[in-house]
Amino acid sequence: MDFATILGVLGLMGFIIFGIVSNGTSSSLLNMHAVTMVFGGTFISLLINTPFRYLVKAITELRIIFFDKDESAPEKIIPIVVDLAQECRTKGLSALKDADTKIANGFLSRAATAALEYNDSNFVRHVLEQEVNQRVDEMNEVANVYRTMGILAPMFGLLGTLIGIMGVLREISNPEFVGPAMAVAITSAFYGIVFANVVCVPIAGKIRTKIWMDVKVKSMILEGIMEITKGSVPIVVERRLQSFI
Repeated sequence: MDFATILGVLGLMGFIIFGIVSNGTSSSLLNMHAVTMVFGGTFISLLINTPFRYLVKAITELRIIFFDKDESAPEKIIPIVVDLAQECRTKGLSALKDADTKIANGFLSRAATAALEYNDSNFVRHVLEQEVNQRVDEMNEVANVYRTMGILAPMFGLLGTLIGIMGVLREISNPEFVGPAMAVAITSAFYGIVFANVVCVPIAGKIRTKIWMDVKVKSMILEGIMEITKGSVPIVVERRLQSFI
């Protein structure tokens, strides 16, 4: 589990509950005008701006911000790669076929298999680096979905506020109407700003962090496999991998 994300969500829930209990919220905060303008407008713009498959992927990949895979932590991968290097010293490179298929979503196994099947380290490096880069590009597009939402939501909040103010101006001669109507109008900006800065921007930032951690882990695995195929002793492999931490 990613405890930072979990604590952040719990903290947000705590603030909401505190606001309700302390009567810090009012009925004007809950209105369909703000909901329709901010969430409806943002979603429609996303449909126009973003290919549908990335919208789906933005939802399905959301799980990565809540979970850290312990078996893919750099500190735990190093001993595994070093043990694999030791086996290769004892049994030969054929031991690469026994690489754990669970490590880094199977990347260790794929890298070991590629190194075993092809006797060209440059080709193996090129193919595996291309796989890593493709994954980075794909996840950057997912993060861009949330970055785009973070830009659009405040704009639609402002638009909702302007529309609400126009309604207020039409009834400005009625003092009893102006105060509540202005509160409803400003709520749109509140929704947009909160949604952008509490949901969209943090999710995009967390996905970016996960992307580069994934790149770091896979780069470390690739270097370890390359060292093994060169015939490096386990202690050299370990020191090479330690440089990534």
